[in-house]
Amino acid sequence: MDRRDMLKSSGAAMIATSLPAAAAPEMGKGGWDRAKLDQAAAVMAGWIKDGRVAGASILVTQGSRQGNRQFVRNFGTAKGTEPVFLLASITKPMTAAAVMTLVDAGQLSLDDKVVKFFPAFTGEGRETITIRNLLTHTGGLPDMLADDEALRERHASLADYREGALKAPLKFAPGSKYSYSSMGILLSAEIAQKITGKPIADLVQERVFQPLGMSRTTYGLRGRDNATMVASQAAPAMTDPGKKSWPSWNWNSEYWRNLGAPWGGALGTAADITRFYREFMEQRGRILKPATEALMITNQSPPGVKASGLGFDLPPSVGSPGCGPATFGHNGSTGTLSWADPDTGTICVVLTSLYEAAVRPHPTHLVSDLVAQAVAKA
Repeated sequence: MDRRDMLKSSGAAMIATSLPAAAAPEMGKGGWDRAKLDQAAAVMAGWIKDGRVAGASILVTQGSRQGNRQFVRNFGTAKGTEPVFLLASITKPMTAAAVMTLVDAGQLSLDDKVVKFFPAFTGEGRETITIRNLLTHTGGLPDMLADDEALRERHASLADYREGALKAPLKFAPGSKYSYSSMGILLSAEIAQKITGKPIADLVQERVFQPLGMSRTTYGLRGRDNATMVASQAAPAMTDPGKKSWPSWNWNSEYWRNLGAPWGGALGTAADITRFYREFMEQRGRILKPATEALMITNQSPPGVKASGLGFDLPPSVGSPGCGPATFGHNGSTGTLSWADPDTGTICVVLTSLYEAAVRPHPTHLVSDLVAQAVAKA
């Protein structure tokens, strides 16, 4: 049985004895090839120069055991020392962390059924879907709702999305497969709101961002000037009506940037993402019990199903060739990429304004591959 299997349980409190709070995770010695990092920056600079990417940030850090090294570059429209991007699905593990504070507090269990909180959530096996299923994309819920574009066109609220998610047809029997599901993350956030009486934007601010010093990251603008954020480059609307209404609900619109979608609405910086990932890599217990932080970055999928952490992606869905098997992180559709590799103590964040589906290979992956080479385990 490997370490990931050993960490599985119905709640983090149940594994506390297998990972003492005082036990610091072992992290290997990482390299630091500055020429290779400069090459990664040059690749991004080329995409900026020819106009394919409007703005980008690269941040690579290594921890105290590797000498507290840092490499930072901002490009194009990414102005200032900590430019703010729409992070897209890098939001998901942040939402999961806020939800897991309720597990630590004994207010929620990973084995609790969604129907416990939403009694009408029945039929097609919905009664069996657990919080763990929501956080590992194994519940059978869709990624986006069938009428997603129409919802955005009418500036729907998160409650509207919730009602759609509760009624959406399942894609498969819960627990039998993996299928990426933004709606599963949404329902986990709605359950947290039901328990605490606080919107997920407030809950994550109080329980995750503030304790970690993530002062430039929020769900929604929360009073900040949208014009000061890095604008995302246009992504295509999928329908003819959508194309006509696109200006009112695209990623740069006041509507979308104020919605604070718990599956993809965080606005934040590369530096704040490293603060968040450092907590899970070093398991310091600042937002969750160290055992809970370890749980979130290890496989929690049912046996035989694609590996997934709780809100976090695991290899091969995240990282680059050369990253270790314990790597965790998340990427985003707006053109964002991030991973943390405990084997080298490295965190890599690449944020761009170019939506991920625009080109293959995307510059975030080209840069990430060079970073992984630059910090390969010595």
